[in-house]
Amino acid sequence: MEVINVGLYGGKSIFGGKETPLEASIISCDKHKSCSFYKNGTCLKVRSFGSGGCKFGSVNTVRGYTSRAKKYSEFKRKWREHEQYSKLSYPPQKLGVIDDVVVFPYPFIRITKNENEKYVVGEFALFSNSNSYIELEKFNSDLIYRICSYRPQAMMGGEITSYQKEKVPLFLAHLQEVLPEVYENFIEAYPKFGKKIDYVGRKALLKTINPSEISYYSRDYPNLTNHWYWDGEFLTYKSGYVSSVSIINDYEVDTFKLKPSDKSVVKITSNEQVTSETVFID
Repeated sequence: MEVINVGLYGGKSIFGGKETPLEASIISCDKHKSCSFYKNGTCLKVRSFGSGGCKFGSVNTVRGYTSRAKKYSEFKRKWREHEQYSKLSYPPQKLGVIDDVVVFPYPFIRITKNENEKYVVGEFALFSNSNSYIELEKFNSDLIYRICSYRPQAMMGGEITSYQKEKVPLFLAHLQEVLPEVYENFIEAYPKFGKKIDYVGRKALLKTINPSEISYYSRDYPNLTNHWYWDGEFLTYKSGYVSSVSIINDYEVDTFKLKPSDKSVVKITSNEQVTSETVFID
């Protein structure tokens, strides 16, 4: 299998405590070319707290040294110079497809096969972070309807209402992005779920949205709110708070223009900002 990512972990903690030896985590996979996560620069096998992992690929961990060892710098340099060093990150909680398998990662629900080889929508295991894996050919409108109609129950009783209010709309948005044909077939079979998708609040790559006003709103500090205009190439300041510059102390902002990188991310504030080419990162 081809190495697709190398990560370094361990060493001195920013929180203090005992130093741990560096470790190189080498991820290899033979399905990355047909993986929607990899296409977006992510991988389920990248180390992350609470990760559900991935049943495909493999991880080889090479134990290194602490900073007191002579070979520490050599070990660190070797893996940092690897061509796949830090190429991938852990993905957001989002529907994915790997080869001919759908990865379903959402909380409060698990999808498993019963003795008759039929997929069953059921209760999630407490404290479990495992993902559900479903054959693409069986990820049909009937199963999707059962996913969208499911109402998980809390451990102490009562419905977990956030599933219907938040997770189902997000799942349908992801379904439209990742498997548009499957989404269209589902909406045709169950029109009541065909409501216009609301993208407000989601995060997207700036360079993939329509020219529009871009705003930053601080929940805790309203005085930090600021507004810009995105013209497709530059962000131009319009109003609100901007951080200070050091060359002078007394000034007013007249023109302030930024040229974002390809990785710049913004939060969607209007559905009109979204196009068929918009790339979401959540």
